[in-house]
Amino acid sequence: MSHQNIPSIEVKNLIPVRRALLSLSDKSGLKELCELLTKWDCELVGTSSTYNAIINLGFSCSTIDSITNFPEILGGRVKTLHPKVFGGILGRELLDSDAKDMKDHDIKPFDIVICNLYPFQKTLAKGATTTELVENIDIGGVSLLRAAAKNHASVSVLCDSADYEYFMKVVSENQGNTTLSLRKQLAVKAFRETASYDEIISATLENKFELENELSSKIGPVRTENVNSILTLPDNVTLSLTKQQSLRYGENPHQNAAFYRISDLQKENKVCSIANMKCFHGKELSYNNVLDIEHAIRLATEFKEDYAAVILKHNTPCGVGVSKDSLFQAYVKAFESDPVSPFGGIVCVTKNVTEELANKLSETFLEVVIAPNFDSKALEILQKKKNLRLVTFNPELPLANKIIFTHVQGGFLAQSSNDIVLDFNKVTFPTTVKPSPDIIKALTLGMTVVKHVRSNAIVLANEYQSLSIAGGFTNRVDAVEQCLKKIRLPLTNAILASDAFFPFPDSIELINQSGIKHIVQPGGSVQDAEVIKACDKYGISMMFTGNRHFKH
Repeated sequence: MSHQNIPSIEVKNLIPVRRALLSLSDKSGLKELCELLTKWDCELVGTSSTYNAIINLGFSCSTIDSITNFPEILGGRVKTLHPKVFGGILGRELLDSDAKDMKDHDIKPFDIVICNLYPFQKTLAKGATTTELVENIDIGGVSLLRAAAKNHASVSVLCDSADYEYFMKVVSENQGNTTLSLRKQLAVKAFRETASYDEIISATLENKFELENELSSKIGPVRTENVNSILTLPDNVTLSLTKQQSLRYGENPHQNAAFYRISDLQKENKVCSIANMKCFHGKELSYNNVLDIEHAIRLATEFKEDYAAVILKHNTPCGVGVSKDSLFQAYVKAFESDPVSPFGGIVCVTKNVTEELANKLSETFLEVVIAPNFDSKALEILQKKKNLRLVTFNPELPLANKIIFTHVQGGFLAQSSNDIVLDFNKVTFPTTVKPSPDIIKALTLGMTVVKHVRSNAIVLANEYQSLSIAGGFTNRVDAVEQCLKKIRLPLTNAILASDAFFPFPDSIELINQSGIKHIVQPGGSVQDAEVIKACDKYGISMMFTGNRHFKH
């Protein structure tokens, strides 16, 4: 439609509450709302169950079918979808042509639509079957909300019982009238509600219908990472977010912050998610705490077999340790590689915190400790620190996010999650000297850690712990140099891991001077031959992984 054909209509600020349509799954607050509306002589019209509830409360009410002269049919699937209903919501009384149509067809206007949708989310949370879920997809209710929101110039739309009190306050203050400001606010909320509702349904049904399997069978066998890139980066993405909690503050104390969870409840107990972690002791979480927790669980969940401990500061690992024997040993190994940085940091461990470990943890000021659980004696020790946040998570569950979004000005960047550390189908050993099995374990640990360090990243490690970590540099030589300067522990069986290739052999010169004899890097530089030549010159073994791990 061209702008020339859009009629100019006067918009009134105050609209009296003359006639309301109510269709409610959630009847909370209904009595107070009816009391207010009838006080201002507002006619009430209700769908079947809402009509019965209003009558039982002692208020007068008309049924939908008394207006449409058509019964509810198909088990309630069709009840409000009628011109007498939608004409009353969408009709513009101040537009002559609309007013004539309404008069000719005996359509009375609705000033208020009060509707909440079938409880799809609650049904989903109960573990309902696909059939039950489909029956809890609202059609008429969504249409009512959208129609009323569209005609907000004269219609108020209420989709949340939490807004009744504010609505009643405005109406009372304006002697039985709604205001244009109120109607605009309610319209925006209604559109958000329907958008969120549709996103939850589409995400749930995509999972239920197993579209990934269906698509995989059609396109034939392909690499897992290719399937992810095809399936998880659609042309259109709608993010439905629900505010779960306010946070203590943002990156800095003068910034406000909150945590919003993705409103797909079906996955909540099947994946490792910030939304299903429990912070049961200590101060309220801040924005930085949540970010640190996110980065900690990403790294900690990489270690599936051993006892593992991860120490982070400012979203960056400062110590990682693993042990075959105990979590206490793993933490000691993580801590001793850098005993300065953990002050004010967070610790994430993959097994339950014992009394022995709790005593060790209590020696250092920490912001957060994350673990699958805490033994009773460990809790007695750690809960003496009133501000220390204790958080539980399940490291056995897969991480929730298969798509990683980064907010940029005016939009989002999206990429599939980096689920690979080493693909041994791609690994090669191009140097004359080859690493032993124990060194390969150290190379694997080093590559696991370097994957989670900001680029350019270099990590020194042995089979059991990180020895030095350096990241965030703008060239690889500086990253190598800084990592080598931070060494505090013996370099027996030490390896050096790089998140990306060495563009020149200059870094190899520095590595040789330190005595390091084993390197792991992705390879892929035009100078690979020169780098290999330098390694062979100094008797250094090098493993090419074929997978880069840039982290910006």
